[in-house]
Amino acid sequence: ASASGPASASSGTELKPVELTWYYPQNAENPDLKLVNDEVNKITQVKINATIKLKPIDFGNYEQKMNTIVASGEAFDLIWTSNWLFKFDTNQKKGVFAPLDDLLNTVGKDLYATMQEKFWNDAKQEGSIYAVPNFQISASRPSFVLQKRFVDKYNFDTHSIKKIEDLEPFLKTIKENEPGITPFGTTRGFYSGLLYGIDSKVPVYYDDKTYTVLPDITDELREYYKLVRSWYTKGYINEDAATLKSAADAYNKGTTAAWFDVTGKPGSEVEFKAADGGYDVVLVPLAQPVFTGAASTMNAISRTSKNPERAMMFLQLVNTDKELYNLLVYGIEGKHYTKLDDTYIKIDQDAGYFTNSDWVFGNVTNGYLPEGAPADKFEQTLKVNDEARVSPFSGFSFNSEPVKTEIANMQAVRDEYQASLGTGTLDPEKYLPIYEEKLKKAGSDVVVAETQKQLDEWLKQKGMK
Repeated sequence: ASASGPASASSGTELKPVELTWYYPQNAENPDLKLVNDEVNKITQVKINATIKLKPIDFGNYEQKMNTIVASGEAFDLIWTSNWLFKFDTNQKKGVFAPLDDLLNTVGKDLYATMQEKFWNDAKQEGSIYAVPNFQISASRPSFVLQKRFVDKYNFDTHSIKKIEDLEPFLKTIKENEPGITPFGTTRGFYSGLLYGIDSKVPVYYDDKTYTVLPDITDELREYYKLVRSWYTKGYINEDAATLKSAADAYNKGTTAAWFDVTGKPGSEVEFKAADGGYDVVLVPLAQPVFTGAASTMNAISRTSKNPERAMMFLQLVNTDKELYNLLVYGIEGKHYTKLDDTYIKIDQDAGYFTNSDWVFGNVTNGYLPEGAPADKFEQTLKVNDEARVSPFSGFSFNSEPVKTEIANMQAVRDEYQASLGTGTLDPEKYLPIYEEKLKKAGSDVVVAETQKQLDEWLKQKGMK
């Protein structure tokens, strides 16, 4: 669209003015949200003759509030979804999202061209695309994050850490020498099958060519529960770990020496510094990156949207228009940040608008770099994405319908025990047998058998079994 007037729809007619509503999660409320929203509308009115109502909700309440909004049948347009919060597959099955294939072929053509097919595949359910991935790191590189001041003070060799257990000498040193500092901060635990060669898509060992689906409680998980219990009883882990809602709650006061980050993305040191009270950190990767796909952060169009075509035009704009994207991520130049040069900016966290979550809004490679980020952050990101191990099951989609009762019952059991066992708060000697027994009663064996059955059928179709 030209800057002189609103864009035209594919039919060539003038676009009528519309208002679009966008729900997405945020870390904290921003007093200057309205100022930024007004600036956003100046751009969108000119380019697609639409105004956007930004409706951020804090991460801790996002799922609950969105479930309520969706259940009420409210008409709105855009909604953030993922494979870990307000889950994409579950909500797609409930009919929350509109299919996007036709829109991506017409008004969203330029957007479709910005990503390889493997990213779009992650936004598919039953053969249709239902969301737009926010291009960012699409690999997982489980890592420890250590405060640099303690690494330097105790001359700790981070290269000595190859597995979880190797962090213990560092935690012991902190516990003995740094009163008021929590050696290790966590929320609900930090077990990741990726650390033990278990595929991220289906629970199968990487090197197992029989493709046997693993049970909920593996030997690796037992060992993990034992280890975190010992850390907890030694006073290394924050006492409230099992009840904290958000991962950042474990380190945001700057009084935590180490924590775990499942993504380990290049350049995240700057984000952690901004979120942990301003202390520099060192990232210590524990495993080869695994391609986890694009489903960890996506924006979809609601089935209740009265203007799906315009919503797609907005998604194309936010993913291709650098000015709009940076405005949403960093706020207003001169007020919320200062440009240092064409690439780098200096952020003022206290100026009234600070998101620290560029991956919520769109393609992160359109962003400025915050002061302190590596100059090749995006090159590193692309490299990790390309080098990451791709699951042999990347096209497999489990249909949970036949076992939905068992899954719901198992989730209730997990809600009762998982966080407490995963943080060492409960003694696995006593409670793990109870947890396992309850999972079995809830139907864990039935779910494993159904997963195996569907996987075997899929492998046969692919000629892999």
